[in-house]
Amino acid sequence: MRTIFFSCLFFCCTAVAQGQKLSAEQQQIKQTFFSFLKFYQKNEKAFNQFELYKGKGKDNAPPYRIQWKEVEKYFAFLRSKVPMVGAAYIAAERKHFQQAEKDFKAYPEEEIPAGFDYDRWAGGQESIQYTIKWYTSPKNKYEVVIKENTATLRIGSELYKGAEENDRSWSFVPFVKEKGKWKMADNVYPAD
Repeated sequence: MRTIFFSCLFFCCTAVAQGQKLSAEQQQIKQTFFSFLKFYQKNEKAFNQFELYKGKGKDNAPPYRIQWKEVEKYFAFLRSKVPMVGAAYIAAERKHFQQAEKDFKAYPEEEIPAGFDYDRWAGGQESIQYTIKWYTSPKNKYEVVIKENTATLRIGSELYKGAEENDRSWSFVPFVKEKGKWKMADNVYPAD
């Protein structure tokens, strides 16, 4: 009986300890996102060269429309220059642009172009210099859930003085395994 008890206790302690660390595959997923952020920081100008939408009004004012020829150039850029993303990422971006186009038609007088009113790639309204520090802080909590060929990287922001664990804000990045490699399947988004 004692042997069974101690074996169970050892197993539980080992499982908890292992749950606090990321496996090699989970670490690879996290690192893919970090690599994407660094790549984006270095190539921000290239990402922002695409005029993905345009206003039909005077001085690029609303109503807005998606410029699909420019979107296809952007997709070609992603395919050839950004190894951290793949087909699933491009499909998600296409859906975002289709939704933006619907929003532009539904709200033609809207001054702010829905879906483009923040940094699409770094997921915030701040510069990449700020957001890269936010997402890569060693004080963050990182969780990776893998289910067959899909995964989700969850990023829990660092806790500030006096904050409790339930005060942590979370963001997530979906991943998919394409041709044996983990690729981002969409941009980073807040989970809250």
